[in-house]
Amino acid sequence: MEVNIIYQVLTNIILLREVCLIMADEVSSKQVVVGPGQCPPEGCPPPTRIECIMVDKVYDSCFQVESRSRDTTVTTGTGGEFVTGTFTVGQAVPCALTTGSAISCTVINSVPVIDSNFATLTIAVSVPVTLTNPNAPAEIADRVFTFTKVVTLCAPEGVGVDCSESTLLFCNCVVSAVGVGTITVTCDFQVCVVIKTALAVQLLVPSYGFCVPAPCVVAPGVCPPAPPAQCY
Repeated sequence: MEVNIIYQVLTNIILLREVCLIMADEVSSKQVVVGPGQCPPEGCPPPTRIECIMVDKVYDSCFQVESRSRDTTVTTGTGGEFVTGTFTVGQAVPCALTTGSAISCTVINSVPVIDSNFATLTIAVSVPVTLTNPNAPAEIADRVFTFTKVVTLCAPEGVGVDCSESTLLFCNCVVSAVGVGTITVTCDFQVCVVIKTALAVQLLVPSYGFCVPAPCVVAPGVCPPAPPAQCY
């Protein structure tokens, strides 16, 4: 009698173990592989971890289009910046953001707003530009045009100010005066100023784990070539 009971218990344990293994295999086969991209229509699966990462936290940001005008003197002739050719008033001088440089800013003054983490910042915005001799494209003159801007942003103690996303929308320059060995160039330029206050912090974020790269592929060429799209 006792032997039969023990045998039955062992049999039930074995059957239960097999059922658990089958259920585990089914759950494993239904697990979704998570990768970069859009969530499916039914939504993203729940995160599996909480990670601590170091990031630049943006406390505040703003943008504004600024139109400015500046005069600069360029030396001409032998030993000057623009050696080649003659110049006349009204002559266009090509102008562009200096290659490899970015628009930057420096905080000149910061006045805290009472009972808050806001501050009124006086910022010097520096725009590096390159002027090109209209008579000889290889001859250039680098300049930095600077102007000030006042903004109020969330700027607690210790945050930095960044303007690196600012862009030069246009820069139009002409010769406004011709002297002996020099010319005066007047430039009208427009800048989209993007100002951010940021600080490197440790941040808790939901996570699915590390990104696993996919195998490399090479997109095939178009064969046969398709005609260009119609205008309308």
